[in-house]
Amino acid sequence: MSNHKVHRAAERDVGVLERFCAEAAASPSGLLGHRRERLAPATWVAGRVPLVVAEDPTGAVGFAVALSEHAPLAAARCAEGLVYVSPAHRRRGAGRALFAELVAVARAAGLWKLFAYALPEDVASRALLTRLDFREVGTLVKHLQLGGSWRDVALHERLVLAARKSTPSYGEVKAIRE
Repeated sequence: MSNHKVHRAAERDVGVLERFCAEAAASPSGLLGHRRERLAPATWVAGRVPLVVAEDPTGAVGFAVALSEHAPLAAARCAEGLVYVSPAHRRRGAGRALFAELVAVARAAGLWKLFAYALPEDVASRALLTRLDFREVGTLVKHLQLGGSWRDVALHERLVLAARKSTPSYGEVKAIRE
C-alpha cells in the first residue's frame, strides 16, 4: 500500500511543479524531456486542467496532468496523460497513486479518454499503464529522435467514462475474426 497522499494541484503547488518540469525536461532518457512545447504548470493551474500532486512525509514527489490540447486529431474530451515522479521516489507507488487520481479528476472534468506514450523498452512505465487498465493500441514507428537515433513509441489509451478498459472497436473485432 502506498503512503502517498494525492491532491488536486493549486496555486501553492506551482513552485514544486515548475521544479519537477525542469527535472523532467533535463532528463535525456524520458519522453517529457523531448516535448516540443515547454511544460507550463502555472498555466495548467490557472486553466483548471486536470492536474494532481503526490506527497509523502518528505514532501511533494511527483505530478500527473491531462492535457487535452495534445489529443490526436483534436479529439474532443480526450487528453494526453503525463506523469512524473522524482527519481528518488520511483518504484514506491507514487506513479500508480497519481494516475489513479488523475483518472478520477479527468472523469469529473468530463473527459472520455486518456492516452499515454511509453518507449517500448520502458518496462516499468508500460507495466504501470497495464495495471491502470490502459490498453496498448499500437506503436508509432521511428516517431522520436533520442540520442541521434529514431525510436519507436508505444501508444496506450484508457476510457475514463464509459468503461474501465478500452476494448477493440467493431472494425478491429471484425478484422480479427476474418
